[in-house]
Amino acid sequence: MAKYLLIARDGSEWETFAAQASPADMEACIGRYIAWSERLRSAGKLIASEKLKDGEGRVVRAERGETRVTDGPHVASKEVIGGFWLLSADSYDEGLELIRDHPHLEWGTLELREIEEL
Repeated sequence: MAKYLLIARDGSEWETFAAQASPADMEACIGRYIAWSERLRSAGKLIASEKLKDGEGRVVRAERGETRVTDGPHVASKEVIGGFWLLSADSYDEGLELIRDHPHLEWGTLELREIEEL
């Protein structure tokens, strides 16, 4: 069975929701993510998942033989990676079926990538 990385990208829809959401709205939203994840975990399809901290990170580049580290990601980006799930599926078709009702589709986009076995 193949592994797939599911990447959540937050866009302006999430920013709008988060800016206006009450604590109860936010709790209900988080509950939907937890319920979706637990359903896949119970089915043996979810290997791991994590929410990334908003607005934090480091970008590392090699420039002329030197390593350069800058703060990132930059909020000027149109889409910011907000989290990920590591899934187990037989094919892209199965992976897409698993994520068709993912709650993040209301707020942003999802990217599904197969992990190459080395």
